[in-house]
Amino acid sequence: MLSRFSDVLQTAADVLAPPATRLEDFEYHWKMVVNFYQNYEESSKVHFEDTRVPHHLHQMLQLIVDEEKEQQGGTVGPCLEAVIQRSVGVLDALSLLVSVDRPPGARYSALTLATSLLRRTRSPCLNSPHVYRPLQRMLLICNESPASPTEKEEVELLLTLCGLVRKEPGLANIFTTPFVEDTASLMTIPEDIKALIPIKSKAQTPKKNPLFEVDMAPNPLKTVSIVRVNKDENYVQSGSSAGDDNVSSKSQKTVYDDNDRFLLIDLLLSYLDSADNQVVLRACEGVLIVSSLAEDDIAALVTGCSPACERLAARLLRHYRALPADLDPAAVDQLSITWAYVAQDFGDKNYNNFYGYRELTAFFSWLDYIDTLMKECHPIIACHLSRAFRTQFLEPAAEELAEPRSAILATAVLAKCLRVLDSQDLVNEFSSWLAGEGEGEGGAGEWGQLRELARRCLRGDHDLTLETLRFFEAVIEKGAEHSIERLVLSRVCARAYRAAAPALQDERDRLNDLSHARERERNRESLTDERAGGLLAHADDNIHRVVNSFLLLLPRGVQSQPLADCEHYVHDAQRHYQLWLDITATYNWPSELTGAHTTASSTHSYDSRPEADLHLDDAFHSVHAPRGPEAPAPCGACQPGPFTQTLVRRSGDAPPPPEEFDAGPFLKMLFKLLSTMPDQPYQVNLHLTSIISKLALLPHPNLHEYLLNPDLPTAEGTPTLFKSLQEVARRLTMEVPRIKNYKKVIETTRLQLMSEDPSYDEIGSHNQLVESLIVLEEFCKELAAIAFVKHQHQLQQQPHQR
Repeated sequence: MLSRFSDVLQTAADVLAPPATRLEDFEYHWKMVVNFYQNYEESSKVHFEDTRVPHHLHQMLQLIVDEEKEQQGGTVGPCLEAVIQRSVGVLDALSLLVSVDRPPGARYSALTLATSLLRRTRSPCLNSPHVYRPLQRMLLICNESPASPTEKEEVELLLTLCGLVRKEPGLANIFTTPFVEDTASLMTIPEDIKALIPIKSKAQTPKKNPLFEVDMAPNPLKTVSIVRVNKDENYVQSGSSAGDDNVSSKSQKTVYDDNDRFLLIDLLLSYLDSADNQVVLRACEGVLIVSSLAEDDIAALVTGCSPACERLAARLLRHYRALPADLDPAAVDQLSITWAYVAQDFGDKNYNNFYGYRELTAFFSWLDYIDTLMKECHPIIACHLSRAFRTQFLEPAAEELAEPRSAILATAVLAKCLRVLDSQDLVNEFSSWLAGEGEGEGGAGEWGQLRELARRCLRGDHDLTLETLRFFEAVIEKGAEHSIERLVLSRVCARAYRAAAPALQDERDRLNDLSHARERERNRESLTDERAGGLLAHADDNIHRVVNSFLLLLPRGVQSQPLADCEHYVHDAQRHYQLWLDITATYNWPSELTGAHTTASSTHSYDSRPEADLHLDDAFHSVHAPRGPEAPAPCGACQPGPFTQTLVRRSGDAPPPPEEFDAGPFLKMLFKLLSTMPDQPYQVNLHLTSIISKLALLPHPNLHEYLLNPDLPTAEGTPTLFKSLQEVARRLTMEVPRIKNYKKVIETTRLQLMSEDPSYDEIGSHNQLVESLIVLEEFCKELAAIAFVKHQHQLQQQPHQR
């Protein structure tokens, strides 16, 4: 009964005094804010949060959000309409509070409220001048006070605007300078707001701010569009109509002047030097958002009118030069850092990490950011940023490679950079910097950087040699077509390494000689026990000679494991070879041998019969002729291909005069280091053989022939892989047996190396001779497995080719 009586009284009260509308509430809260500042005293020490102003401002925001939920068809409610038409100048008031920060804490609340207004409303009508001009003023005011206490709120407002531009790219016009209006008028607080909120400003607009120093074009007819231009009526959209302001500007094209600057990018860059890592990360997100916009004109503006790309690359160089000079190069490979990584242990005094950890983390996190930006940004920006990466970072950083004191660390850092990069454009810049971009071999077409890096590997400084080899290994692992072409393929493409073929009759006489036939038969029987781990159990006789040439390079008496199992090398070779096939599938590499001797394949055996296998000594010294087109092709599985190991006969005309073969600085360096393996530390030999193994796996027929054919007839003075290995094997065969109890030493050293015990590296006395023997032995098994796997792959491809 009492409840019903209360409802009747409420109904009667509503009839006599109806409740206030949402707009009336909105205006009421605005009047309360104005009333506070009309009575505000500058001497007051009250904090902004202790007043009722934050409550009234948040109520105004809530009223806008609530009315928007009731609107249909994208129309604008009366509260937001009042803001757009500036009958309620709340945004101008917020920009004033950002400037004066009165009472203390007002700047923080004003920035937070402006950000909330943009985030919580579906249509913030950003293309209205009464909305975007106060926001522009806020951004410029914030930029005048670096390292302010409200950095986080400032960058959040920037990031919110970046998100809105991403949804509506036409809004990018709003943040393009210079503005049509005078910049000074933009920074001037409107007089009516000054009258309503009479507060003296603390900050004055600086007289020399780069954002304001813009030389206008002499031609007065050239204009800049702040907001979209109506193509039909050719006037600048004003904002007097809320309905017009909400029309999408996505389809409109931005008109830029020669002196335009993209305000969003410039302001975001200013926060990259903040001491607060979270502020830096949020600024990075903003740059990433703007750079990923699909519009070509925005990308052109970022690259042509903003120093963004150069600033990002220059910052990377600063981090690089901040690395301690005495940083341990071995510590470089320990890091796995992403650009959003924040090390929480930096402030922990009890945290014990290696020296230079913080500087190294800062460098590689920034490198990862640039790499991520390259993959996400517009192609125009990616092209510009990759060039800036080379000119602003790579080339200046590479200057330290020539300094003896910093060469080791610089090489280790650059090698790590190359390993962690995923952007192909940045990898290509590394490749061009290393191997050059000119035409031709050597001379001006080949940069001195490659020659210098190869030269210093031979200076006798094993630490420098090791880091340089790791760098070359990273170059090959990346599989960039240009770098591999300039390092090795350009040297073997003409097949100038081959010697002229002998006369056909001399070849037949040699093959039919009875003594050679008996030697081949004895060799064939002796090799039955040498087919380690069943490597040749299912192989054709064609591949026997090549595999056995590598497996029997060292005499059994000095082998550390004569009956070793090679199956794991075969599995590794299969996996890595398939990987290289996938990487190089799109490369312009031939499937058949090309060059001066295109009518033959030097990797073909002359017969598929078991009797055709040569004695090992013959494999070292014999010379075989290539097959001409008129010779009959082998049958069945012995059909010749780019990676089969059959030598076919050739008759016919005399070959053309061979070109002089130049192995190039890279291959010459590798062969030279191979010949001095007994004098080098274990780690150097390990990385040296790893590089050669990767080259041997490349599916290029000419390189395969040059590296993996022990019977290759070479021109005089031509270095080859097998010749270098023979030279090392002869030396080890003579010197290792002179070691006291050498078999026991070999066995002990092998166990220590294969156990990968870290304490072994700390032992002062190592027998480098025995270590190099074991490396050579395992390397030969690896080469044999690679040759076998490539041969088997070719046999599998032949039925499809037929």
